[in-house]
Amino acid sequence: MRVVQWSTGNVGRHTLAGIDARPDLELAGVWVSSEAKAGVDAGELAGLGRPSGVTATTDADGLIALKPDCVVYTAMADDRLPEAVEDLKRFLRAGINVVSSSPVFLQYPEGVVPPEMIEPIREAAREGGASLWVNGVDPGFANDWLPLVLTGVCERIDEVRCLEILDYSTYNQAKVSK
Repeated sequence: MRVVQWSTGNVGRHTLAGIDARPDLELAGVWVSSEAKAGVDAGELAGLGRPSGVTATTDADGLIALKPDCVVYTAMADDRLPEAVEDLKRFLRAGINVVSSSPVFLQYPEGVVPPEMIEPIREAAREGGASLWVNGVDPGFANDWLPLVLTGVCERIDEVRCLEILDYSTYNQAKVSK
């Protein structure tokens, strides 16, 4: 399966290493948002300690033209939601399946997100005959699913408390760690 990695930040560099570790996946391209990373080998961006033979680019059209089987989309969407949704629709319309860590509201949008926000994404997927799978930890895993799974083996539950505490001081993302 031919895969394009879309972004190489805190999440993307790990998914890039994951793609590299899978013999059934072929890294077809890497998109980056900064000129500083353009032309850099994917192996360096992922911290593999060796070149991968694939260099990063800012040329979105060129990567879409490669017609990969899948885009692994890890671009931050928190402060650019409309752009992220447009990215996803563009891939889907082009017939490219998408695995994504954002926008997080697409993990399970039913009953949470207004239909007018979801339907254009679904229409793009139908138009291109492609699929979208969004998953991640935030939100939905640590405070939602994990407690349910762990309590599934309990005979009696008196109380369940979940608390999420994050130390973003070591998170290498200028917009988050200000």
